[in-house]
Amino acid sequence: MLARKTTKQIKRKKTTVRKSEKSLNILDKKVEKMKSNSASFDNFISKIQEWMRIKAGIAKQMFELIDREGEGLLTYDQFKAGMFDMRVPATKVELHLLCRLLDTNDNGKIDYKHLENILQSVRQIRDSELEQFNEHQLLLATSQKTLPCPCCPMLRVEPTKDLESRCILLELRAIAFDMVNNHPGHFKILVHSKLPVCGLVQTIISQTGISSTKLAIFYDKTRFAESVLSPNMTLEECGFIGDFKGCPEEVTLFYDYTVEFTECPLLMSDFYFE
Repeated sequence: MLARKTTKQIKRKKTTVRKSEKSLNILDKKVEKMKSNSASFDNFISKIQEWMRIKAGIAKQMFELIDREGEGLLTYDQFKAGMFDMRVPATKVELHLLCRLLDTNDNGKIDYKHLENILQSVRQIRDSELEQFNEHQLLLATSQKTLPCPCCPMLRVEPTKDLESRCILLELRAIAFDMVNNHPGHFKILVHSKLPVCGLVQTIISQTGISSTKLAIFYDKTRFAESVLSPNMTLEECGFIGDFKGCPEEVTLFYDYTVEFTECPLLMSDFYFE
């Protein structure tokens, strides 16, 4: 019996390893696809450089806590966990690409103490490649057309053809009825990351039949002013980057009516009286 149990454990471990290797291979393929798209790759490098410039101090402090041995090195999983905790504006694929770029020795370890220098080196190498091989594409103009947005009744500019479309599987929940799982005010919808928050209000109205446009979208169900999403910002600008259509980023947001009085217990109550 003991031998059979050991054999099962070994088989289970092998199966887990195979699944992990398969997931890693899929990520690597997506990374290579992204690297081949010059616009997506360059936009990501610029975005992560700016983010790292602002968050470098906080990031190093967090990574020092994770790095219990004090070697100045982190595994991919440790690095990704820390970055996600800081709400890095990157998808799983982009973060895996970042790990590959920062792993200068190709040994599965990341030197977190020199992140800014490594990113600067990546940018310099990339710029050199563009000057050498793609100089004629730097001034290439892309035509844009104003088309109806597929996610809301608003008009917006069609994305350029060379950019990957980012999608978000968005669940919207009415705060007042959050405890009711099957309430008609809760629904899921696939949207693009460039959708403005004000477009979400139109989406909620069309999905639920609510007649009022005085709605606010929140990160959570606290209704605090800090958790309100600015109606003039896109989902991407709010920190929801999205992912490829086949594996969209899953996000839950909350909505409620906006009120002029925020300190009145009666007006802010979720209870209804006859």
